[in-house]
Amino acid sequence: MEKPLIAGVLILVVFSILSPCFIWINNRFNNYEEFDDLDDEALVKLEMKKLLIQELHRWINNNNLDAKQIQEILMVNPKRAADIIYQRIDQFSVDSLTNFVLRTGKIVSVLIHDK
Repeated sequence: MEKPLIAGVLILVVFSILSPCFIWINNRFNNYEEFDDLDDEALVKLEMKKLLIQELHRWINNNNLDAKQIQEILMVNPKRAADIIYQRIDQFSVDSLTNFVLRTGKIVSVLIHDK
């Protein structure tokens, strides 16, 4: 076989093997469809978690905290500190995020109103 033909076949084989990997990675990290099926209660909880984690992130940035300092102040292990730093809200409950915000010295209040 000629070298260009062998190179072309090799490229096709590698592409056919790697394509499913790229598709899986894309779906794994960009899957927003999971939020489409949420009911109103779950969406409210998700919004609360988002606001709480954003407040933690603002606190970290404003105080120029590193992971070690976050662990000490919030009394968490390194994995939980990383989850906070990278804003992985799916790893936390509203209750735990509220506790973390309270540990920063801030006050958390809830506003409830009719639809």
